[in-house]
Amino acid sequence: MKLAQSKSKSIKFILNPIVIAMLGMPLLAQAEVDDEGYAMVVTANRSAQSISDIAATVLVIEEEQIAEQAQSGVDFKALLANLIPSLDMGSQSRTNSGQNMRGRKTLVMIDGISLNSSRSISRQFDSINPFNISRIEVISGASAMYGGGSTGGIINIITKKGNNVSGNSETWVGAKSGFNNSEDLQYQVAQALSTSTDTLDARLAISYDHSDAMYDANGDMVLQDVTQTSSQYVSQVDILGSVGFDLTDTQRLELMAQYYNSGQDSDYGVDYGTSYGNISDPSQEINMVDGYQLDDQAQTDRYLIAANYINSDFYNQTMNLQLFYRSESLRFNPFPDFANSSLGGSEQDTKVVGSKLVFTAKPTDALSLVYGIDAQYEKFSATQTYYDISTALASSGLINNRIGAAGRYPDIATTSIAGFLQGDYDVNSALNVHAGLRYQYTNVKVSDFVGAAQQYKLLTGSLASAEAIGGGTKAYGNTLVNAGLVYKLTKQQQLWFNFSQGFEVPDPAKYYGQGVYNADGTVASSVNVSENPLEGVKTNALELGYRINDELFSAQLASYYSISDKKVDYNKADQTVDVVDDKVRIYGLEAQLDFYLTEEISTGGNFNYIISETKVDGEWQDLSVASASPSKLTAYLNWHTEQFATRLQTTQMFDYKDASGSKLEGYNTVDLLSGIKLPVGKVQFGITNLFNTEYDTLWSQRAQDTYSTLIANSDLVKFQGQGRTYSINYNVAF
Repeated sequence: MKLAQSKSKSIKFILNPIVIAMLGMPLLAQAEVDDEGYAMVVTANRSAQSISDIAATVLVIEEEQIAEQAQSGVDFKALLANLIPSLDMGSQSRTNSGQNMRGRKTLVMIDGISLNSSRSISRQFDSINPFNISRIEVISGASAMYGGGSTGGIINIITKKGNNVSGNSETWVGAKSGFNNSEDLQYQVAQALSTSTDTLDARLAISYDHSDAMYDANGDMVLQDVTQTSSQYVSQVDILGSVGFDLTDTQRLELMAQYYNSGQDSDYGVDYGTSYGNISDPSQEINMVDGYQLDDQAQTDRYLIAANYINSDFYNQTMNLQLFYRSESLRFNPFPDFANSSLGGSEQDTKVVGSKLVFTAKPTDALSLVYGIDAQYEKFSATQTYYDISTALASSGLINNRIGAAGRYPDIATTSIAGFLQGDYDVNSALNVHAGLRYQYTNVKVSDFVGAAQQYKLLTGSLASAEAIGGGTKAYGNTLVNAGLVYKLTKQQQLWFNFSQGFEVPDPAKYYGQGVYNADGTVASSVNVSENPLEGVKTNALELGYRINDELFSAQLASYYSISDKKVDYNKADQTVDVVDDKVRIYGLEAQLDFYLTEEISTGGNFNYIISETKVDGEWQDLSVASASPSKLTAYLNWHTEQFATRLQTTQMFDYKDASGSKLEGYNTVDLLSGIKLPVGKVQFGITNLFNTEYDTLWSQRAQDTYSTLIANSDLVKFQGQGRTYSINYNVAF
């Protein structure tokens, strides 16, 4: 990764955070560079700004980098972890649970539209095929301009449009396998058509990706993720369309729609043993076996519609208006609840409608202002589908016959509205200062809810009636500030300092609706809005950074420190959350380096050294492995000519031990990516996990801790990393 343009290719990695934080409005696919070689970035009013004026650690991952990794068999979550220093290692399953930035939660967006929800379901990276990505913009650290969900950073996925692609047609055809057996196969077919005139541009793309089984370094089928669901035996369809109209010389309208479906259809399931005995006996080996029967398997189903209107001459300002609608349904496979003698899997639905109105003004040559409002309404609901537990027990968990459905969590309605003002001022040619203010009001409405276990008893007739736990409304009002400065030591070097605040409301569905019931179905005690309102968590973040950039060498180094006033605890026994007054502080160093040895050979890498602590009884101690981010390092050697390119890259996760002695075991993987340009198109080859390293993924190790009180045999959530895998992809654009 680089900070500016090299002699051999144009890749830029810094983007003005105001652009992302305000709207994520349509952006150019490739940024220009200024006279000093710094990348110029497009702000909300489409004017360019040099990266030397930006007080933040910001990366832009360009389309050709995304394609090189994806076409070489690197999955999307691993791709991001390879290229973003502060992002944790990927899971290799459907979830990105625990894949944090700088040890805290990440706000993930598509074209400026948040994929995060009040219910913390971690499938934001199960949302788009890399074929449809033009660039990815990344901010590390808390963002006062977003507040909720962005305390660790922001990842904004910018989709391809008709005016930022090469040619009128683009095709990807590829496959990958570890050659263990006939089940070891993944393949993809993708096609896009584009057009562009003086006043109109459009793009329509359809991609289909199918994966069968994954195998570990020993040639054994990787266990399917029974907690957050697997990426094995999954068919993915991503249909994305966009059209843009230049209404006048100063006005433009853009429309975008996406349908994304990622559904599992597997004949292989986990062998739980007769009467689920393998779960309770740690000495038993747990494997995948044929014969799995389940009609409604795990699935991600999303719709996204957005409209953007831009007027660059609105009373000497630029006005941006964005309207959007997002709908998603996320289904999980069934898992036994021995305490209630039930077997169930949830389906969780979220619908969001929102708008953002942003004005950009330049009152003087030295002063720039961005201000506006954004508003959003979200409706969340969840059901639990139950299956015949006796049939499942007799079939080692392979046969799942549906018996009915009931509620899983209380319905949650969240209304949010915020106003913001951000200013940038050039004190002189060397010093730029910025400051901003955001006030956000959030209203969370919780429905009355009969406990999930009691609903199951009502469904099966073992309980005649049950009292509902009362719902209610909880409002949050927060003022968030940010301030920073950039000092230019020379044209090629800058120092920056930044302070920013973030705020988030922990998962209300996991908090409310919990209760202790009497035998007659009446409520003995409960967690409800009136008696136990859920508290929010505020985070203050500091960052001090340095960057240097010339024709052959670019680097940036940032030290960061963040502290939150409370901690979100996860109850392993009942899988609920709570907020406690223990503070959490996270600090470390994040760095990026790229060095061109010649015009054809480059080397570099990135690292994140991180320390995560919580204050308990007045003493700071290492944070639990369930949430703490381990340090990591990546390095690469790249050879690039007109006809041929190859990249050798390695990623190292380091060990981590928490205050209780629990440990995350570090591991290292190496990938080889090579491409050959043909007379028509290009062929990309890849070997991931080149040395066939055996390891447990980061998510696997977190899961073993998270579910330790529910599962006696931790092998059930021991998800091995995929072994050596070969890939080939042919792609052409014309």
